[in-house]
Amino acid sequence: MTIDNTSARDEVLRRVHAAVSPRLPFTETPAPVASALSLVPVTRLDAEEDLLTRFKTEVERVKGEVYIVSTAAGALDTLGGILRAKQSTRAAVWEDLPIPGVPALLKTLGIQISPSDNLSVASSEVGITGCQNAIATTGTLILATSPARSRQASLLPPFHIALVRRSQLLARLEDWVAAQRTDNLEIFERSSNITLITGRSRTADIEFVPVYGVHGPLELHVLVIESL
Repeated sequence: MTIDNTSARDEVLRRVHAAVSPRLPFTETPAPVASALSLVPVTRLDAEEDLLTRFKTEVERVKGEVYIVSTAAGALDTLGGILRAKQSTRAAVWEDLPIPGVPALLKTLGIQISPSDNLSVASSEVGITGCQNAIATTGTLILATSPARSRQASLLPPFHIALVRRSQLLARLEDWVAAQRTDNLEIFERSSNITLITGRSRTADIEFVPVYGVHGPLELHVLVIESL
């Protein structure tokens, strides 16, 4: 007796398709139109609100520090002050920071730039990064990794310092998502990881009480350069 395996397989596939098709979860439906009333209260922004002021407020709400400086030179001065106060000796540093002069500053302060391997970055006292964008209504930093932008620099050292251009500020995370859609989501092809950082390390696992400094960076310092 000969069994037609091809016909039997086709019949099984036909039955599976018939059983699953009516329950397919992904259907083509128009995207909902956002309105002021549909926004989550925490992400609402008054028309007269200044993005930088709101961003500073939100970062400080989650125990971060914000320094607003006028120029790149002012950012270097402020950065140097933070590093001296922390008595840092090793730093994990992005290669493509938004301002020049950071490696020279670190050399002047006697701070060694760590190699990019995990062990070296983890043994650094500070991580210095830029960001792709910053979200005003939540105080969130968006970091997209690349060969010149180590993800570990923002996660492993106990102190994270982020350099932000004022022009990188956006009102809401939804605005960032919309911009990526306009750019055909190319960022997800260029970057192996995108990290969203809102304040310093914390957890609320026990009775929903926030505890800070549990894992990841114990401190977050954000320098915003107004002229950029």
